[in-house]
Amino acid sequence: MKKHYNIGFLLTAEHSCFNAAFGLAHILQERGHNTVFFVYRESVFVQYVDQHGFKPIKIAPIVEPQATKHTIRRRFRLWKRFTEHGPNVLLKQNRLAALIEENSLDLCFLDDVRDDINLSSIVFAKMGVPTILVSYTFASRFLPEYPPIFSSLIPSDKAWSNLGSKFIYTMLWVWTIGTRGRAYSYDCFDYVEDSLRKLIDQIRDISFEPELRQLGMSSAWSEWKRRPQIPELVFGHRALDWPVIASNASRCYFGATDLSRKLADFDWSIVESGKHIVYCSISTARGFEKSRVSASEDATPIVDLSKKKFRMAKRYLEVVLDCFSRREDWQLIVACGPFFEAFRSSAHAPNTHIFERVPQLEVLKKADLAITWGGAGTVRECINFGVPMLVFPAWTDQFGNAARIVAHNIGKRGNILDVTATELIEMVESVLADKTIRASANEMRMQCNSEQEIQGVVDFVRRHTELTL
Repeated sequence: MKKHYNIGFLLTAEHSCFNAAFGLAHILQERGHNTVFFVYRESVFVQYVDQHGFKPIKIAPIVEPQATKHTIRRRFRLWKRFTEHGPNVLLKQNRLAALIEENSLDLCFLDDVRDDINLSSIVFAKMGVPTILVSYTFASRFLPEYPPIFSSLIPSDKAWSNLGSKFIYTMLWVWTIGTRGRAYSYDCFDYVEDSLRKLIDQIRDISFEPELRQLGMSSAWSEWKRRPQIPELVFGHRALDWPVIASNASRCYFGATDLSRKLADFDWSIVESGKHIVYCSISTARGFEKSRVSASEDATPIVDLSKKKFRMAKRYLEVVLDCFSRREDWQLIVACGPFFEAFRSSAHAPNTHIFERVPQLEVLKKADLAITWGGAGTVRECINFGVPMLVFPAWTDQFGNAARIVAHNIGKRGNILDVTATELIEMVESVLADKTIRASANEMRMQCNSEQEIQGVVDFVRRHTELTL
């Protein structure tokens, strides 16, 4: 039996997903395994992966006329379009198979929200490569025992409410599968268009079911994609997830932060000592955009805050800045990403420090509180440093993350639509003064044992693939 393996990561093109995977990949490298990341040839992630010490395997994007277009007859036979694979699917599968063979992969971690998750899992299965799903959120498969990650509901543990809860959870799942989430977070036309596209894609993914079953697998509905039911590794903390989901034997958790992640230093000389340090992160506009970052898209686009779809982000930032302009006994560090140019020239209080990006791990080491939308990456890293949170969810999984934070008393949740500067001051004061929240955050931090978690991953992989990492 081999002692060292060639391990691949096929992830969604988002920085938070890669950051989560780097922690596991570094540990695997230290154990002598060769880890590679599959990225599109023109993607910003080619350089990003290389900067963090890993080998990027470049995937050539498919463009017309590399694949034959649908015949005229097939274009009007809608059921055929739903149930038969087009030429692009076959071309993608052939290219992936060639890369697998070229790199002699022994194991692959496959992102559960990739558009090509089903076709990719089929290729890996046909080539005999064990595959583990990875998720950088607490997404799960459709079951009426718990709400989807898009929901802000906290599951009840009361036996008498079981039947009613199952009905509510089922309705929430139906809504989640067929839509993009809460409509108020997006432009109306984009919301309807993308919700229809998402529903059609989920239905179209059913066409992979016969082939999956022939290979001994099946698929299930989930929050973002219909996905194969194979073992799954979640880049998050088991203690934060709902018990009914965390008890799934086919689900493993790895919430350790990659402390070796290469980041720029932070100039602490600008921050006054003796004052509470509050970190606010709003470093992405992706939730408001029509799609995820493309292969050639810049990592931090400049956005126009006059556009209707950014009204919520604009108001949110204005409330945060107004809050801290009234409380100069606090220090605010803001990472506002694509919104940086719109706010850097505006006047702000001397206790407010605005950046495009900051080395988040470095800042969290000294932060007393984090104000966040509730993205999975920020939540995970706040927990690893024992930092309480104020969460103002805006879209998709942020609502489920906020519910978990409230349920475990490691922070509080606010309404991004109507919070005022005065209310935010009261919330900040409340969390900073609440010793139970600080104690709960520290208790969850103490449960973050990277050695135990990696051993859990090793045991999980061995149990499901017979590979000893």
